Amino acid sequence: MIRYLLLPLLLLLLVIVQLTILELFSFGWFGIEISLIVVIYLGFHLDTLHGGVLSLLLGFFLDCLTSAIFGLYMFLYVLIFYLSNIAGGKIYAGRPTLIASFTALCTLLEGMVIVLFYRYVFGADILDAIPRIFVPQAVVVGCLSPLFFVLLKHFEVFLHAEDRRPARRI
Repeated sequence: MIRYLLLPLLLLLLVIVQLTILELFSFGWFGIEISLIVVIYLGFHLDTLHGGVLSLLLGFFLDCLTSAIFGLYMFLYVLIFYLSNIAGGKIYAGRPTLIASFTALCTLLEGMVIVLFYRYVFGADILDAIPRIFVPQAVVVGCLSPLFFVLLKHFEVFLHAEDRRPARRI
């Protein structure tokens, strides 16, 4: 029961760390989206209801803190979650090359949708941002994703840990 209360707080903390600390390491060129890796991990390892709700919540936190179009990251993260959920049933999610390539592909998909939304909602032509921002971001996030999948697997075991010892007499 406590994990259902703890997970939203941890997701909010993840978004805050991603927006503050990780932006320092990228020198303002592109963001290192650990939250996208978490959404893909949720798609590979959780059921549709729990993973979809956590992806929606993670997108909500990002929308509240960064997005100029409210609901953009909620839409993107739920879309990427369902793509990951479908792909997780068809591919073996334990191979690092598949994880890295699928994460890079999802990062490029996210960048394309953001460019299209900005073009059609604001009329801003930011098509030149794809090779300058989104391709390096896809390479970096793709390379980091197998490491974060291992860390998230260990964290998942930590959340599901229970005390299985029998009760002792006092």
